[in-house]
Amino acid sequence: MSIAFADRRRSCSRSDRVGFTLVELLVVIAIIGTLVGLLLPAVQAAREAARRSSCTNNLKQLGIAMHNYHDVRQQFPRNLLQVGGNIWESTSASVQILPFMEESNLFQQFKQNAPPTANWGTTYGLMQNSKVKTFLCPSAPPATVTSWSGAGSNYAWCTGSSLDTNWGGQNFNGMFAYQNDRRMADVIDGLSSTIMGGEILAGTGGTSGTVGVFPYDIFYAGDGAFNSASNRNAPTAADIQAIGQAALSSPQGVRGNNGGMWAWYSAGHSTFTTAATPNWQYPSAGGNCCPGGAHDWGNGIIPPRSMHPGGANVVLGDASVRMINDNVDLTTFQRLGNRKDRQPVGDY
Repeated sequence: MSIAFADRRRSCSRSDRVGFTLVELLVVIAIIGTLVGLLLPAVQAAREAARRSSCTNNLKQLGIAMHNYHDVRQQFPRNLLQVGGNIWESTSASVQILPFMEESNLFQQFKQNAPPTANWGTTYGLMQNSKVKTFLCPSAPPATVTSWSGAGSNYAWCTGSSLDTNWGGQNFNGMFAYQNDRRMADVIDGLSSTIMGGEILAGTGGTSGTVGVFPYDIFYAGDGAFNSASNRNAPTAADIQAIGQAALSSPQGVRGNNGGMWAWYSAGHSTFTTAATPNWQYPSAGGNCCPGGAHDWGNGIIPPRSMHPGGANVVLGDASVRMINDNVDLTTFQRLGNRKDRQPVGDY
């Protein structure tokens, strides 16, 4: 009897040790939580690195497509091709390079409605709903489809450092303009020292009101703030700060339907400026509020914007891609946008 009892005790003792105690379980959970906490930033960083690589590749493709267009046409496309009865019924330079980026079928659909047959309604519907992967950065939030918005646009062409955004005529000092042709030979400062295009962010979709979302929407500061600038082609830090503060503190209106249509000519959809540095601390700003879709009017500061940490990608005139740091010197960045100021760019 005593031997049998001892065996049962040993058996029970071994059985009692099969599971974890509560303390042991909590320790294991804590260790797992710590490991997850350590690994998560690394996983997120790896994902962002992949998205950034994809973004860089998109810009590279756009730059090469623009070069191929120039090889055929001996000039870059204007960012204004009127297809309807009104001047605002116009398409962007991005439309013209579609055949050079494996989008010939989409371009043929566009041509069916282009001059001389001119059908703005059909053209607008086409460019509003056609999602082109090459025009979309995987790190950026998607565009909100509303009136005067569409499938999304995260890349745009650089019109230079001027405070003019649409109807500046000869005032644009960048590689692209609206009413004037540009050639590689016109890039006097050198293709490798001049920005061709870069990243933008889409707005939140609002079409009225005075409450916007930074950094996505366009805030309107009034033309007075722009007209007071000491140098429209290279506004000073004080000039753009005054405009930014006016836009932020007392906007005359706000629009969030920018960045939706890669195929529309409007600034914030297919063009940006280098008047302010990437991811500017103030909202992207317009002047007179708000004659059409954001932003198809005269004055404005529409800087590159990106969701990549620390800066925004740009494609230079030689089709190389660079990340420009948010803290880049203002004068340096303005010179990068200006194709003909004959000034050394410096480090960036």
